[in-house]
Amino acid sequence: MDITVRKFEENYVIDVAGEVDMYHAHRLKDVVATMMKKEVCIFILNLKKVTYMDSSGIGALLAINAMLAHEGMAFRIVNVARPVMRVMELTRLVGILPIEANEQDAREANVGARRRAGGKAV
Repeated sequence: MDITVRKFEENYVIDVAGEVDMYHAHRLKDVVATMMKKEVCIFILNLKKVTYMDSSGIGALLAINAMLAHEGMAFRIVNVARPVMRVMELTRLVGILPIEANEQDAREANVGARRRAGGKAV
């Protein structure tokens, strides 16, 4: 699994490629935890190049979602590759995890959420 982080405006996009499985899922959580310490408030997780995700990967996504929500930080998952979306559908996480079609939709959703929260990150 490869992870790269890039900044766009006030959003940080975490690009993930390869397999998110029991051998690699912890790395994804570690990257997000490190970014949280740097006071990054808006996260977009790009799964476009993820070819496989097992239950450990799903667990990592749920843990990241809970961690960020607890701290009031905005989070969106974008560009979910078809095989990964199928896993999310089978586990009934579509509608629970904050999934958007693309980065633009995620940025707009984050802006809308911040407005509803009175300018604070959500």
